[in-house]
Amino acid sequence: MMQIWHMTNGAITNTNMINRTFEDFLQDMCFNINPPVLADNMPDYSDNWLGELDGEDYIKYADIFAREQFLAGMDRCINKLKE
Repeated sequence: MMQIWHMTNGAITNTNMINRTFEDFLQDMCFNINPPVLADNMPDYSDNWLGELDGEDYIKYADIFAREQFLAGMDRCINKLKE
């Protein structure tokens, strides 16, 4: 299972994820920014949140996502070298 590094509020944490997409990342960011939203309301809330993002927000989140993916790739390479 591939390990993904998440950058949230400047902290990097490691969780196991498979095939993380930019859409998944944005939904997770929405949930991390707005934790009191109930799971049942999250799909509608995240759709509204995404609709309110402007181009600069998408660029900012895409940059964070790219860094996350780079770290995940590096982690994968390091783990393969250990084998």
